[in-house]
Formats: sequence, structure tokens, C-alpha cells
Amino acid sequence: MKTIIGLTGSYCAGKNQAASIIETMGFTVIDVDKLGHKALELCTDKLAATFGPSIVKADGSIDRRALGTIVFSKPELLHLHESIVHPVMLALLDEEIAASDKVCINAALLYRFPHAARCEFIIEIRAPLLQRIHRGKERDHLKTADILKRVVSQGSFWRQRPKGKPPVVFVDNSGSLDELKQGIERVITQIPAPPILSANGV
Repeated sequence: MKTIIGLTGSYCAGKNQAASIIETMGFTVIDVDKLGHKALELCTDKLAATFGPSIVKADGSIDRRALGTIVFSKPELLHLHESIVHPVMLALLDEEIAASDKVCINAALLYRFPHAARCEFIIEIRAPLLQRIHRGKERDHLKTADILKRVVSQGSFWRQRPKGKPPVVFVDNSGSLDELKQGIERVITQIPAPPILSANGV
């Protein structure tokens, strides 16, 4: 019997840390961000034709930072980018899911994907905004304004959060790594029926 759970979270909330913990619990974690990178390369020609040659490096690969600066500047450009890349990425995701019996889909945009409905439940990692800004500066070396653009661009995703099924469980990541591990373990050990928790905000 195949078990599929979901994992998501806002920018720099710590979902990749959570993914590492879930992997130690016997799940095959599918990193949809990595599949997205692969899809970007497969879509290089179409992306360059759409957003201009400046998004392509000298070696022919996509300059993800240059592309990100463009697509996060306007919602319509982000939507255009997704319309090109997401079909390819989701096809790759289908292949990965088919290959394993115990799967965790790790995706920032999970609520927008049809695969969310296939999950038994979804874990959403959360952390305070100021903490996420600090992490973004350290991890991505971005300015506060650029980080906030990314945070704002994700706002519509949370409005697509399922109401009822699959259940969404919120796990706080404002503390230590050990506290995050404990929070995730409490959820995972309740398979197949974790409680639906309610929370406000993003």
C-alpha cells in the first residue's frame, strides 16, 4: 500500500530541515524544488524566448537568480513562468511517486498542485516573518526588500490551502532543530489520521 504525505512551508520557514527529519523516518522525500531545477533546464529555450537571453548563463544553463528577479517582480510574470515549467515538473513528480511506496512530497507550492489531493495529510512548516527574513539573508544573500517580494508572492498559495481533506497540520519551526524534530515526530506517529489544526496567517 502506497503512503503519500505532503510537506510545505513559506519562504525560509525550514521545510527542507523538516524534509531531512522525515527522511530518517523511512520516507522517500521528493524535493519538488530539485525537480523544478531539472524542469528549468528542460525548458531553457522556451524560457529564454519568453523572458530574454539575460536569464541564460554563458554555459547555457539558466541563471536562476536573474530569472527569479524577473518573475517575482510581477504576479503575471510569475504565472507565465509557472505555465511553462510546472507541466514538465509535475510529469517528473509523477515518475518519482510511482517509484516508491512511502513518499513525502516536499514542495513550496504544494497547494497549487493536483498531487496535494493524493496526500493522506500535509505538514506545513511555519516560522515568524522576522526569523524568515534573517534566514533568507544568510541563506540566499538577498536584501530585505527582495525577501519580502518573495513572501508576498506566496500569499495566494496559502488561500488555496485545503479545507478539510487532506488535513493540514501546522508545525512550528521558531525554536531549535530538536524541537522541530519532536513536532514532526508527533505528527508522523499519528499516521494515518493526524488531527486538523487551525491557525491564522501565513
